[in-house]
Amino acid sequence: MLEMPASMISESAGRAWEPLTRREKVPCDRFKHVTAVHNGFVYVHGGRQDSDLGDFWRYNIAAKQWDQLAGGRQAPDKLEGHSMVAYQDVLYVFGGMVDCAANREKTPLWMYSIEPRKWCEYKSPAGQESRPINRKGHSAAVYQSAMYLYGGYIDMKGVLEEFWVFYFDAQRWSALSPRTRGLGPGPRHGHSSVTHNAAMYLFGGLKNMDEQNDFWRFDFRRHNWSCIKTSSGPPKLVGHASLVHRECLWIIGGGLASRNPTSNLWKYNFTSKSWKKVSQGKERNDCARMYHCVAPLGRPSRRTSSELNGESDDGYRLYPPHSWGANRVAAVSTSELIEMQTLTEPPASPIFCSCSSTDPAEELQLSSYENECFTLSGEEEETGEQQTDSRRRTEAENEDIFLVMGGKPLSRHGGISIAYIRLE
Repeated sequence: MLEMPASMISESAGRAWEPLTRREKVPCDRFKHVTAVHNGFVYVHGGRQDSDLGDFWRYNIAAKQWDQLAGGRQAPDKLEGHSMVAYQDVLYVFGGMVDCAANREKTPLWMYSIEPRKWCEYKSPAGQESRPINRKGHSAAVYQSAMYLYGGYIDMKGVLEEFWVFYFDAQRWSALSPRTRGLGPGPRHGHSSVTHNAAMYLFGGLKNMDEQNDFWRFDFRRHNWSCIKTSSGPPKLVGHASLVHRECLWIIGGGLASRNPTSNLWKYNFTSKSWKKVSQGKERNDCARMYHCVAPLGRPSRRTSSELNGESDDGYRLYPPHSWGANRVAAVSTSELIEMQTLTEPPASPIFCSCSSTDPAEELQLSSYENECFTLSGEEEETGEQQTDSRRRTEAENEDIFLVMGGKPLSRHGGISIAYIRLE
């Protein structure tokens, strides 16, 4: 049961991100952690509070319940600034180790098989010399059957402009940066990246010691970078979150490294190739987050044929985290206003959605940006409670909700902050 203290309930509480007081065991609040969405659950690993964390949790979106998952001898240790993506039924965690002599030449990659709940540490195939070493603050995005890593930093070496691809099926690394060096974003960390329509989009971050607001596109077919120039857009940002939803790239949170995070929300329309600042209604300082994670839970974009890679398009695509800012932009219409609410009691329509199916036996799927999915299996008969849940899920299909977890500033109540942004 989730409860909000009476002192937090106010007229403006529905538009702010507030920490929640919980009675059950929950992860502590944190930043520089990672999340991935799979089959109706959000998986959370590591990050930092007062020190590095190595705990592993699973959040049930529909029931709003936490479970701490066991580790094992091959599980990752305490990590921060790492990455996690999901592909099929496996979570891939890379980087984030403490920079020391023992870890400097390691390729820190772990795989978590969701069904047997088992960790496995990656071992490089014999004879493979080309592979990335430990780093933090990089980005990871999935396109077809591969994971693409960009940038990051190593404490003793500085910022990297390396660009790597990991092929899931072959379990092999390949360096892309020798062919693109000097022609792309350059050395970078604290940025964000997402994939859409056979391309990867990268925004912001720190280039050496300077924050950036440049916007880049990598074409997977041509293997080249191009810088996207627009007349307006988000300011310089680091520690933000980005995702793709309804044919738009959304930038959420972030700020300047030496200042407090900002609370702006931006979206880039891939069709019109333009940015728009989205109004959040009444501004509050506690709406700002930095080094947080975001997952869209509403009705997402359909996958393209190039992204399906021969698979049937039987689901929608969801993208989790990275970005925000503060800039002068023309006012938006009231249709662009959003409502920001915390997860207290379950809403009338649960934060869950499904796709319709003509075959009752067919599984209903919603895919995350790492090609993972929410799955609901068809039943021969539904109880009254199940029918009510089905109606609620149908109603929720038309809602656009972003789930936000953790980030700076940390909650004074200890438990990880959870909030959602409902777009109206």
